[in-house]
Amino acid sequence: MRGWSELLLLAGLLVAAWTRTPVGAVASGAVALAQGRQAPDLLASFRTALPPALEQSLGVALAAPPTAADPLSPSPALHTAVRAHLGEEALAQAIPLGLDQDPEAALERLALGEQTRDRAIRRARAAGEAQPERLASHRRFLAAAEARQADRMVEQTLALATVLDLSWPVDPQARVTSPFGHRQHPTLHTRKLHEGVDIAVPVGTPVRAAAAGRVARATEDAVNGRYVSVDHGHGVRTAYCHGEALHVERGQPVDRGQHVMDSGNSGRSTGPHLHFGLRIGGRPVDPGPFRGRGLAGS
Repeated sequence: MRGWSELLLLAGLLVAAWTRTPVGAVASGAVALAQGRQAPDLLASFRTALPPALEQSLGVALAAPPTAADPLSPSPALHTAVRAHLGEEALAQAIPLGLDQDPEAALERLALGEQTRDRAIRRARAAGEAQPERLASHRRFLAAAEARQADRMVEQTLALATVLDLSWPVDPQARVTSPFGHRQHPTLHTRKLHEGVDIAVPVGTPVRAAAAGRVARATEDAVNGRYVSVDHGHGVRTAYCHGEALHVERGQPVDRGQHVMDSGNSGRSTGPHLHFGLRIGGRPVDPGPFRGRGLAGS
């Protein structure tokens, strides 16, 4: 009996090491990548909520009508995002800086000033960066406090503007059968966070990109089935899972409303549906409140 109990204890320790330690997380991620599956997010347990300031701004923006900022603006969602996250005065200051022509540059000028931005760009250019004018290229040449300020005023604002302008990937009238949030998993029978919404649509329904971006993944695994993930920039990604057929490839640029997948019943699924997921900065966010904002995706 003692031998069996020690063997069971050893097995339990191995399982715990594989599923509950950093070493196990790295190992399981490497196995997933080797098998062509989606690697787990190693920081997922720390990414359960948005930064408080961004979460508060998101609530303020969602409470406003979709075109409340300025219906005549070429980018009403951007104006709404700036107003909600930075305030009315910041919006008035950013417009003359070229907010509607180059939002990233205008917001960075507002956050850091022209001199600080130009200095970082010069250093990035000297280091051989391909696009030194972009914040992602010259951010490492900013001081730590400057980089944090740019993240708050530039990246978070543009992430907010991006999600406010998302379209729904299928007919917005289609029924949501399982909303975002903790639920009893229908196949695993355990309580888990449902990191998206399930939309009841027949097999073969065209699924369209919620916004312009670049395909981060177009593949298949046992859980998500055939799925597409699109990177929209500024930390915003959408995912479309359980498809029947994929119509895009990894690395391909896509336009808003482009047909990226046919819905299906692949992977871990109990019936034909589309799982639509949204992440901001790696954190799962309920896409439900964005249905009806932006353009209809059907």
